[in-house]
Amino acid sequence: MRAVIVILLCLCTTQAFSQYYKKYDWAKKPKLHELSEKEANESSIAILEKYVVEFVVPKVGDQIKKFETTHTIARVHDEKGLKTHNTVYISMYDVMNIVDIKARTISPDGKVTMLNKDNIKEVKNVEEYGDFKIFAIEGAVKDSEIEVLYTLEKEYSAFGRETLQKSYPIKRLEYNFIYGTMAGRVKAYNASSDFTRKSYQGNIGRELILENIVPMIEEEYATPNSNKTYIAYQCFGPGTNVTDDMLWSNVVTNITEGMFPSTVHPEIAKIAKTILKDQKTDDFTKAFLIDDYVKTNYTIVQNNNAQLSDIDYIVKNKSASDLGIIKVYSHLLEAANVEYLPVITADVYEFKFDAEFFNPTSLREFLIYIPKTYNYITPNRVDYRLSEIPPNILGNTGIFVNDKKQFSFYKIKQKDPDYSRVVRNVNISFEEDLEYVKIDQQQQYYGHWAMNNRAYLNLAPEQAIKEFEDYLTGSGIEDKVVKKYEVTDKEMLQLEYNKPFLVNSTITSESILEEAGDSYIFQVGKVIGTQSELYQETERVNPIQMQYPNRYNYEIVVNIPTDYEVEGLESLIIMKELLDEEGSQKCKFESNYTLKGNKIIITIEEFYKEYEYDIAEYEGFREVINAASDFNKAAILMNPKE
Repeated sequence: MRAVIVILLCLCTTQAFSQYYKKYDWAKKPKLHELSEKEANESSIAILEKYVVEFVVPKVGDQIKKFETTHTIARVHDEKGLKTHNTVYISMYDVMNIVDIKARTISPDGKVTMLNKDNIKEVKNVEEYGDFKIFAIEGAVKDSEIEVLYTLEKEYSAFGRETLQKSYPIKRLEYNFIYGTMAGRVKAYNASSDFTRKSYQGNIGRELILENIVPMIEEEYATPNSNKTYIAYQCFGPGTNVTDDMLWSNVVTNITEGMFPSTVHPEIAKIAKTILKDQKTDDFTKAFLIDDYVKTNYTIVQNNNAQLSDIDYIVKNKSASDLGIIKVYSHLLEAANVEYLPVITADVYEFKFDAEFFNPTSLREFLIYIPKTYNYITPNRVDYRLSEIPPNILGNTGIFVNDKKQFSFYKIKQKDPDYSRVVRNVNISFEEDLEYVKIDQQQQYYGHWAMNNRAYLNLAPEQAIKEFEDYLTGSGIEDKVVKKYEVTDKEMLQLEYNKPFLVNSTITSESILEEAGDSYIFQVGKVIGTQSELYQETERVNPIQMQYPNRYNYEIVVNIPTDYEVEGLESLIIMKELLDEEGSQKCKFESNYTLKGNKIIITIEEFYKEYEYDIAEYEGFREVINAASDFNKAAILMNPKE
């Protein structure tokens, strides 16, 4: 018996010393790294960011161990760089044991200052992200290097995701995924290279090496968070044969439990009869009424209380979880005999859904698709009613599940290409011997424009609603006086498909008409309101992602006083377009005018047929966006007739 114990101890020791993290260490005699002139001009640059995720199957027992090692070296050059790197936050989420934490600073003159471990503090629930170990870097000054190395033992989890791209440049990045005898897979996203097979002291793994990673920056018309370089992995016990199809199937079975009721809850059956009474029988009307009822009467609660998924509790208390609320919809839709498909997806601004690599972190959003209308119910969006897909989901992939629990993956697209558009008819006159300009405007907002406007007027605080009036009556005209402001069809309950949100207004302004001797300069471009601009001087990082396809059609009639004539009308002629390979327009801004007596009739057509544009199309896209901003600056000169 004694001999058996000795053998087991030897096996355990051998296994322990084969672990990669135990032999990995930083340089014994550190020195400053050489940088290029460009790198030396950055606020900070990571010379190395190395990550090791190591799974270990013990020789004795079946408790899989997981160790994570992080090693970073960063050069800081100014106050911004120091602020970014001189405090280290280490999340304690799922941490079972801190194997080691150490840090040091190498000053510009080569002096090394080591971390005093007594200065490591534990802070509870930092900004609701959980507990952290926190310490300040000692001896950090401008042009010094900060080096941090730590290893954590964490609870075993079969899935993981790690964002690698940061707000500062990274000279070299290494990601090591060591799974040994386990069934492991790892995939890199938005990366310039792929993982390669590597042996780590006899254990099999995968290594990713990336160089010169540019910082991720916030840019207009982009999804920077979901565009960051990141990795995702799966790791199961030895001999496990788990496929993505099995994982997706398991998720679908669990999540959609109770979403296809064989019998409608009796209380919900009564509610369905009440809200559908004397209404049309088409699926759009029924589904819209159901959506409006649920969002008016139920509250989604964000916690793990199991009762919030129980249909009896939900009906009684009018409170539900994200999944529980879909059960309410399911019972109501069944009672109304409306076909529906639950959809599982992710916010496109946070995660790009990958159907070919299962990762539970991307399963964040739940929708209900009504196939006969091609529209969606978005249960967690109180600002939306049955409609085309909301902008934060458009373009992502989703899992569509039918009543037999069969599922398919589809890219979530917009069915109606002209769903969102704005129509404006503007009449401009000059009053009181050219003392001020009078602007009468009728606006029609369709699609997402209408949905957002209605939500704002119904859900926003009173002060914010007052400020919203500025947007609806001509933003960017600072001295305007609103003489009339009428909104029609502002209620969120609209049973007519894509019924426009209407605004009729009259404003006056003195500032957009400027005296120039006996002449007047009229800033006609101000009438279209403040426009987006893309005058970015740095190189574009992200491809273009618009919120949704949209279109603008304006007609502006300028009534010139009879004893004046105009010049400078060429500023009203602008034409910018982006064409595809076949020569078809993908987006366009075109403004022009005609003269009829003393009237200048200006027409503007601006559209974006697609919501995704390749980064190679950025220059053409930017020209179209900026054309609207250029028109906003257009002015004409009115001279007295001789």
